[in-house]
Amino acid sequence: MTSFGAGVRTYRIETLGCKANVYDSRRLAEALEALGFRPAEDGEPADVCLLNTCTVTAVADRKSRRRAARLVRQHPGAAVFVTGCYAEAYPDEPAAVPGVAGVYGRGDWNALLEAANGAPLPATGGRIQGDFGIRSFDGRARAFLKVQEGCDSLCSYCILPRVRGEPRSRPLAEVHEEAERLAAAGFAEVVLTGIHTGLYGRDLPGRPSLARAILAAAETPGIERVRLSSIEANEVDEELLEAMAHPAVCAHLHVPLQSGDADVLRRMNRRYTPVEFLRVVELARSRLDNPAVTTDVMVGFPGETDAEFESTLAVCRAARFSRTHVFPFSPRPGTPAARMDGRVPAGVVRERGRRLRELGSQLAAEWAQAFVGSHVRVLFECCTSSGRLSGYTDRYVRLTAEFTPSPVEGGGPDLTGRTARVHCTARKGASLVGQLE
Repeated sequence: MTSFGAGVRTYRIETLGCKANVYDSRRLAEALEALGFRPAEDGEPADVCLLNTCTVTAVADRKSRRRAARLVRQHPGAAVFVTGCYAEAYPDEPAAVPGVAGVYGRGDWNALLEAANGAPLPATGGRIQGDFGIRSFDGRARAFLKVQEGCDSLCSYCILPRVRGEPRSRPLAEVHEEAERLAAAGFAEVVLTGIHTGLYGRDLPGRPSLARAILAAAETPGIERVRLSSIEANEVDEELLEAMAHPAVCAHLHVPLQSGDADVLRRMNRRYTPVEFLRVVELARSRLDNPAVTTDVMVGFPGETDAEFESTLAVCRAARFSRTHVFPFSPRPGTPAARMDGRVPAGVVRERGRRLRELGSQLAAEWAQAFVGSHVRVLFECCTSSGRLSGYTDRYVRLTAEFTPSPVEGGGPDLTGRTARVHCTARKGASLVGQLE
């Protein structure tokens, strides 16, 4: 066990990957604080470092190893522990990084905390139970509210069912209670997240829908905005869209496409066709007021031909995505796709990625341009001394706003974590510039 000297012990947590990982890191932070730790200041050595890892791609694995090694270098004498999806999938790899004190899966978090504490955990406080439960977020303008964990969809390229387990959902009462805690902590926006959020409620008594979870958060006093992190195309239905029409819910759907070709989608074991995907996009646009539609697209899946890639470009153009996250196929050992023939040459993958990102940038600029001259509400994430505030509109466009300093008080308002109306005056790339009202 780790031994510490006198004084308050410090910790640092670094997080790679998705919003669910950020939420999980917050749970670990609150458990450490219950044990008497405090977060280390910038530049201050930490007694304990936790790295919460991602394994969605081989690139994420490499980042996880490099980040672990960097924590060891930056915090000599600290106990450095590794957890998260990479630790679940390939525990021997981070354990081989010199200086790493231990590697723990999610089911072993209390053992991790005991190792960090250097003593057995108390009977109350400092323990983690289940998959959910936080009080607040530090250093963020918006809070993540995890409503679901796990996945059983078995996409042929994905390892998450193995590392995250079967789908588990959070009761509606708990969703509402955590939204109340986050509102009381001053958060104007919450983002409902999960590993496969659209599976929410399937395992609960009465099978409450994701739409009901959205409304449980949206109808919480003090919550001004609710955003849905991600949803599969085949899980978007009339009930969900009706809930998203609530005034407090952001008109923003993140719907992963992955490929715009029917044959590639079959090989991926995705449960929709390109025609069905576009039908969902049009349905959303018919039910919601000018919604943002963002997506993820994979290039270079095994066997992807030039014609299949051109089909993906065509679907992206037709969907008019407001933001497109492009990433290359990465073989995950133990998944069917890793054993598929027809590996696409690296140079071809890079060129396809370049073309798709170029199209994505064009579509994002067109989306932003449509708001020039309009008035929007922005959740500000930072305020600078030069008189600029930066944040996102409800339709997920980055906006930088200028304000006119008060002749009496000087400076400007610090609206970090708050919403305000802004007049959009210009576009800069895929972002907006505006004047604070």
